[in-house]
Amino acid sequence: MAYTVDQIKADIKLLTAKQFYSKYILRSDNWYFENIIGNSKEESVELMDEFKHIISSNLQISFHNISIVGSSKTGCSLTPKTSKKNKLFRLFDKETSDIDIAIVSDRLFQTYWELFRKSFSEVNRYHYGYISRGIYRGYISEKNLELIDGCRKQWIENSAHSKQILRRDLYIEPEITYRLYRSWEDFEEYHIQSLNEIKRGEE
Repeated sequence: MAYTVDQIKADIKLLTAKQFYSKYILRSDNWYFENIIGNSKEESVELMDEFKHIISSNLQISFHNISIVGSSKTGCSLTPKTSKKNKLFRLFDKETSDIDIAIVSDRLFQTYWELFRKSFSEVNRYHYGYISRGIYRGYISEKNLELIDGCRKQWIENSAHSKQILRRDLYIEPEITYRLYRSWEDFEEYHIQSLNEIKRGEE
């Protein structure tokens, strides 16, 4: 079931962050698959399964450790107002919005953390501070991996094929971006903190 922005805004105020997380982030409902590329609820579920199967096969991770997040999941952005992008509740736009995919894998997280550590150089010093803060919280963004020479090549080799297949077989048009999480606990903590920040801004 896809929700309206008005319902989401109301629930941000009414529900606790944990309740909102369970209702909107954890559930299998997906706005993009129901409204953009699916013709029915049943078809959207089949498409989601195929979507996850493609990523699982290409990145060698469990089918169950893949989750779509962001505006393609709910239909609007849940980025706190304090973010530099300031796009809270902005509607998904297939021309400018991304398909944000969370990959929960301690193995992949540790692999790229180790590459990150080995790749330190004065040239990359500017990027290391804020990337390290993300790693400390248990996540690594694909866009950050692509900033570091020692990580970029291996990540592109790992992720590019899955993106090509998703576009070719499922006709996914928006940019696809990944974020690696160390564990489901880190995934939950990240979203709960963001939701609490949004709730404070809506008071």
